[in-house]
Amino acid sequence: MCPFDTTSNDQSAHPLQRFMHLYMRVMVRDLNALLRELHLSMPQMGTLHLLNAQGGQSVSAIAEHLNLSLAATSHLVERLVQRGLLTRAEDPADRRHKRVALAPDGVALVARIHRQAAAAFDEVLEPLPSELRGRFEATVLEVLSVLAPGVAVAR
Repeated sequence: MCPFDTTSNDQSAHPLQRFMHLYMRVMVRDLNALLRELHLSMPQMGTLHLLNAQGGQSVSAIAEHLNLSLAATSHLVERLVQRGLLTRAEDPADRRHKRVALAPDGVALVARIHRQAAAAFDEVLEPLPSELRGRFEATVLEVLSVLAPGVAVAR
C-alpha cells in the first residue's frame, strides 16, 4: 500500500484527482512549513508567483489577481518591498502609476519554492519503478505539449 493513502481517499474520484490528493498532502505540508519559516502569507506567496510568471505588474493588477482590495494589496506589497522581495518603481508607460516586480531575493525565494514543489513530486513518485516513472513523465510532457504548446518544459 502506498504510504500516502488515507482511509478518506475516495476510490470513485477521478484518477487525476486522486493523484493530486497524494501530491497536495506532501506539498501543503512542506509549503506550510516554509510559509511559517519565512513569515509569508498565501496572498504574499501568490504575489511572488504572479510576478515571477508575468513580470512587473501594477498594484491594481495584483489586487485583481488575488481578489483582494486595493488597500490590502498595497499593504501586502509594501511589506514585501520592505523585506527586499519586491521592487517598486514608476511605470515607464505611465509615470503616475507604480510597477511592482521581483527583487533578486524574491527571484531566489520563488526558485526555492519551485525546488520544494519538485521535491514533493519526487517524494510522491519515489515508490514507482524507474520504467513506470519514465513513462509517466513522458506522458505528462506529451500532454503539456498539447495543453501549453510553445511553452518550454524542462526535463
